[in-house]
Amino acid sequence: MDIDIILEPDLTPQQITELGQAAERYGIRALWTSNYFAHWDPFISLVPLAQSTSKLLMGPLAVSPFEMHPLKIANGLFSLNEMCNGRAQVAIGAGEGNLDAMDLKRPKKIVLAIREALEIVLAAAHGNLKDGYDGEIFNVNLPCAYDWLKAPPPKIYMTAYRFMMMRMGGRIADGVFVGCTPPEIMQPAMENVNIGLSRRDTPPDNFRANTFWAWHIKADRDEAYRESRRELAWRGRKLDPELLTNWLTEEEAQFVQDHFAAYVTAYFDRTGIVAGVSDDINDRLMHGMTSTGGLDDLDREIERFKLFQQEGLTEIALRLHEDPMEALKIIGEQVVPKLK
Repeated sequence: MDIDIILEPDLTPQQITELGQAAERYGIRALWTSNYFAHWDPFISLVPLAQSTSKLLMGPLAVSPFEMHPLKIANGLFSLNEMCNGRAQVAIGAGEGNLDAMDLKRPKKIVLAIREALEIVLAAAHGNLKDGYDGEIFNVNLPCAYDWLKAPPPKIYMTAYRFMMMRMGGRIADGVFVGCTPPEIMQPAMENVNIGLSRRDTPPDNFRANTFWAWHIKADRDEAYRESRRELAWRGRKLDPELLTNWLTEEEAQFVQDHFAAYVTAYFDRTGIVAGVSDDINDRLMHGMTSTGGLDDLDREIERFKLFQQEGLTEIALRLHEDPMEALKIIGEQVVPKLK
């Protein structure tokens, strides 16, 4: 199994470059930049890294066609791809925070809209947009030949939290990014991806399956737990009770949702203290939905990653938080070699 890393959105291009160069030396497959509002642009921030590495894949996670027309997504992706000689990739999804920040609306037919966005970007990547595109949600009214492209086409992933979207991604995209899905429920997720794959006219070339996974393993166990608790508000589809019942009772899961504001406060005040919720509940959530602990927990997490691989993932993307270089060092030296 391959390992990717996902970086915080506030890192500078210089910091991203330093981390990416180290990631390439460690044998990390890909580096993803986070696409958030009021932060560094995820495409532009990768330019110095693109020009200073030779093997590492790179791209933004995730970009929504409701914030950026698919044609403009294609332009940003292809520009980066030319700069890194065919090592760019992108994950396209429905979007959340950026849309809320800009007060942008989603259409009622979200799956259709994401499908059309993927079709436009994929058509452009393979020279098939010369006649434009006539969709229900998105259109390209002028011919777009993209005859300036020289590098091999980039990989275009689709992000999915729900089964219908996973099936569509399997049918249309180069890869599916299954969002925040622990091994306990990866089997039905991949079953739906495979349903989509079975509906293709021709088998895909090197189809990829990835998942977002939070990494909170540190030499200082207490600091690891603080960081993990701080980020819980954004785990499991924003602590969806349906997902939380994998580790909590139904009553506990609803209790957590009723205290969602406390989780958000713990994120913004950076304390990791979730007022009114017991450590026992939070510990079960952290251990179920993230890699959290000290260095002596590494073997447990490596075994978990092997379970992901058994369910069909080709790679797993580890989200780094504080001290990303130290986290990368642990991953590169003690995780990557054991998964090769």
